[in-house]
Amino acid sequence: MTGGVAAGPPKQPHGHWLKRAWKADVGLTPTAAVFLVALSLGLVLVAVQMSYTPLLVVFAVVWAVTVMVLFGAISRWISNSQGPGRHRKVATGH
Repeated sequence: MTGGVAAGPPKQPHGHWLKRAWKADVGLTPTAAVFLVALSLGLVLVAVQMSYTPLLVVFAVVWAVTVMVLFGAISRWISNSQGPGRHRKVATGH
């Protein structure tokens, strides 16, 4: 081989799709999470009253996304907290 590219599977430029989805999920605001909760509750209330199964399927998908967004928001909130020494660090300027 004279100066060619090494053989192998093509590399994905931005990582695995699950990793990209998780980064997008963690990046959503709490307002988006509240909107998704309201949307999923509205969908289920309408679907149950109408006994319309395809709308229940849409609700299930929206609810799954909502749970993932809430989990991402909670994990971001936990990872951003710096523990009990946070106030001391800010007060001393370190």
